[in-house]
Amino acid sequence: MAANAQADYVGKPTIASKTLFGYRALTRLMDRLYYIMGWICGLELLLLGFFITYQVVARKLDWVMAPATDVMSGYVLAMAATWAFSYSLRSGAHVRIDVLLPYMNFRVRACADFLALLAVGFFAYVTMTKMWSNVIDNYERGVVTNDYPLTPLWIPKIVVALGFTFLVITAAQMMLSLVTEAWLPKLHRAMGGDEIDSQAVFTNEEASGTV
Repeated sequence: MAANAQADYVGKPTIASKTLFGYRALTRLMDRLYYIMGWICGLELLLLGFFITYQVVARKLDWVMAPATDVMSGYVLAMAATWAFSYSLRSGAHVRIDVLLPYMNFRVRACADFLALLAVGFFAYVTMTKMWSNVIDNYERGVVTNDYPLTPLWIPKIVVALGFTFLVITAAQMMLSLVTEAWLPKLHRAMGGDEIDSQAVFTNEEASGTV
């Protein structure tokens, strides 16, 4: 996944254009991170599928089986699910009720996207704070799982907490992108610069116009 590949070129550079292009460069860097996280999560699910298949075959053929299959599978699923949230949000893969979106103009759709991102960010922030509080509590009390291999409970929970932390960062980044893509090109033109096309915030969509 990568941001819009449009060249960041402008005839007369201004503070607004430099800020806009700097933020776009940061967005492309974060997109690489989300892409890597998405591949890691997909690879985990693929390996988990092979592992479970082996366990089923081993049970039938009386081969050596790995202990704590259910527990380890839960850990993998926890990471694969939560660490893929950022990639899914950035690529627009989360479920959206888009019945009215095709009938909205660019500005109204941008407002709808901003509210949707704000709701996602708020939900992720509440979950993130609760998870980190739970991680600290489990760590201080030394809580372990009931099943083998008696893993300290804060370890799998910190993985989930990190996943929601990444989601908060992604939602905030995308909301800021909506603001910068809406106002910095205008500010650049007001400073005497050339026209700059706005870029889409969701990477699976094309910007429908200049705001």
